Amino acid sequence: MTVEPLLAVRELRKTYGKAVALSGVSFTLHSAGTLGLVGSSGSGKSTLARCLAGFESPTSGEIRFAGSRYEAQLIFQQPAASLNPRFTAAEIVEEPLLIQRRGTPAERRERSAAALELVGIARSALDKRAHQFSGGERQRLAIARSLVLEPRLLILDESFNGLDPSLTAQISALLVELQQRLALTYILISHDLELVRGLATEIAVMEHGCLVEHAPTAVLMSAPQHPRTRELIAATLALSARGRTE
Repeated sequence: MTVEPLLAVRELRKTYGKAVALSGVSFTLHSAGTLGLVGSSGSGKSTLARCLAGFESPTSGEIRFAGSRYEAQLIFQQPAASLNPRFTAAEIVEEPLLIQRRGTPAERRERSAAALELVGIARSALDKRAHQFSGGERQRLAIARSLVLEPRLLILDESFNGLDPSLTAQISALLVELQQRLALTYILISHDLELVRGLATEIAVMEHGCLVEHAPTAVLMSAPQHPRTRELIAATLALSARGRTE
């Protein structure tokens, strides 16, 4: 029996006037997998993320979820820095519930507490303000905020930017744990192919608004077909070698 994909994208196109940001992007993604989306700046990765999350409407094409659009949540670049420092943890995490008018105040607080516990923050921290948390804890707050609506798909758009290696490892481990516990599906957008290789089950490469290669991670890394993919892998290997010699 064929399993319906969680997400199916068909011939997605996005233009801004005469500028083409996405050109005929098509792919499918099954539940509980992780798609790594890589490419240079301006290749269309973030535009695709915004279209998938409903922040922008594509010019043409189709995005089909096996569920409602609200089951996809987008975590932007530097999510910890975007939190209002005057808001409490409860106010930050329950804001999506307020926007969608879900639940009573007591129900929203309880769901916020449960989301905090999922990311390793005690519910006793509900009334702490954002500026009282460490950088790593604020990163977890941002993830809790995205989980409070119980999405099936999380889109992380360069969400690891600016994190030191230790914090990157901690957040990576948290994402793996959450995926195992909640059967989450991820789209991980990053310029860091080494990071993507460690987390993704499959990788797609974008260039000039097009998806130029898409394969299981092991296959793509060992036998890249497109010149852009080979360039990215060569650059990653060079950086890794430089790091070992410094």
